[in-house]
Amino acid sequence: MNLSVYAVAVMGWLLSTVTTAPVSSLGGICLAMRRNGPALCPTDRVQQISVPRAVVLPVLQVQPVEYPSFTGDDMMVTPDVYAWVDDYTPVYRHPAEANAGLPPVRVTQPGFTYVSLEGETRYEGQHWYQVNVKPSRPSTLTEEWVLDRWVHLVKPSTFVGAQLAEQPTNPFAWVLRNVQPSSVPGGPPISSYPLRTRYERVIIYGLEKVGTRTWYLVDANQWIQQTYLGIVDVSARPAAVSPDEKWIEVDLYEQTLAAYKGDQMVFATLVSSGLPQWETRRGLFRIWGKVYIAKMSGREGKPDYYHLEDVPWTMYFDGEIGLHGAYWHDGFGYRRSHGCVNLAPVAARWLWDWTDPHVPEGLDWISSTGTWVWVH
Repeated sequence: MNLSVYAVAVMGWLLSTVTTAPVSSLGGICLAMRRNGPALCPTDRVQQISVPRAVVLPVLQVQPVEYPSFTGDDMMVTPDVYAWVDDYTPVYRHPAEANAGLPPVRVTQPGFTYVSLEGETRYEGQHWYQVNVKPSRPSTLTEEWVLDRWVHLVKPSTFVGAQLAEQPTNPFAWVLRNVQPSSVPGGPPISSYPLRTRYERVIIYGLEKVGTRTWYLVDANQWIQQTYLGIVDVSARPAAVSPDEKWIEVDLYEQTLAAYKGDQMVFATLVSSGLPQWETRRGLFRIWGKVYIAKMSGREGKPDYYHLEDVPWTMYFDGEIGLHGAYWHDGFGYRRSHGCVNLAPVAARWLWDWTDPHVPEGLDWISSTGTWVWVH
């Protein structure tokens, strides 16, 4: 069926439905929906419209999505390619329906919306992305297409942290913001000193208090104020943890994480925990479940609404609160979440593989008592 015949057939069906139904039963649905005007129709009404799945749609030649806009770094650190989409973005089950002037199957809500990109195609001279295709999704949602003008590819953070071969003898830290060290605690920055850049790792050799601030010695006569650093130091094992058990420490003040086997630190990284209004709860927990990929959403109808497709490597430890990879930001070392502990993707994958329970080959999730998590 060519596009013109398809459009006439489907539009005929839609218009016949409209003319025979009372206006009130349609809830005031806007039938003048077009690609350049999604905000004209309330989201909850548009979501109620869809073309019958019995209609045969034109076949699309779909190509895998890569990161063409990012050059010089071909490191793939996540299981999918991701993008954020604009508020009120129309989502269609086929580009032909948009070209025919049909309403979308849904429209994104205002807020913080990210999707995984499963494929791309050109149709009638326009570039389209296929989003959120997973075998576990309901069959009614396996075909979702968005026009490229509303799609913005994101590049996940390549920050890792540090895997440790031996126990640290000194505290160490990552620089959170570019900073010029001072020659004395509380002194002005010295331009002749090398600039310490974000995510650079430094060793802590000493500290001095100046007023309410602590300054740290990171090299000969080079001092950096505490707010520029996310610091890791060896902590004593909680009493409930046996000497041969694995455990994870999350330091909410420093926004750091350290993984231990008994008393030996084996890995450390920066995190982003819950914002003040959604504090990550303090306490000693155990990982109770792990999910390879999970959708996360919340705060619907609120200014801080979020909808995150295919969040990778989630390790739940406090009800619905978990450690997981975050592909949508690179703000590690600062609070960013609604309660979960965000990790750079590579760090999340390391912890997923290291923590218990182990997820058997061929499975995407498991529920069982696992590694200790101490949040303080």
